[in-house]
Amino acid sequence: MNNQTSPNPAKALTKEQVISQLNLEHHFEGGYFRQTFKADHREPVTTARGDRATMTAIYYMLTDDNSIDHFHTKYSDGIEFYHMGAPITYHMIYPDGHYEKVVVGPDMLNGQQLQLAVPGGTYKAAELTSGAYGLVSEAVAPGWEIADMIDVSRDELLKQFPQHKVIIERLANKTAMPNTE
Repeated sequence: MNNQTSPNPAKALTKEQVISQLNLEHHFEGGYFRQTFKADHREPVTTARGDRATMTAIYYMLTDDNSIDHFHTKYSDGIEFYHMGAPITYHMIYPDGHYEKVVVGPDMLNGQQLQLAVPGGTYKAAELTSGAYGLVSEAVAPGWEIADMIDVSRDELLKQFPQHKVIIERLANKTAMPNTE
């Protein structure tokens, strides 16, 4: 038996190859994405905003030339799952005002996590701080729809959470994106 380990082919993939192989598109929040699942084979869940699929899932990738996912929130809960590439740093501001920073990546011995649950209503931003790209998936329940996206401007966030001025000024959009409904 050969004790030599074979090289990980994923390490050799460029960001362009990953974008092409996964058929990713630019995402308006930043980075690249593709929806991979929508539970439209089940009865929908009724929410205050209308019927929603029970769950949706996407691939999501930040790159060295598109490295920030600006602060936003949504009604649904989401779970991020690390796949490959460099780690991604998540910044969360919870409804009660407390801040948390979590790095999603492969280095568990140094505190990185393979997955991260983010409750709905939590303001979340993400950034790639090194490397060419970081790839995660996100599962959302009830399923994500554009109408559930809650974008927020830098000024709105600063008014709500002035204690987090430094991170908000760095990772929030100056203005909220127009509603696409």
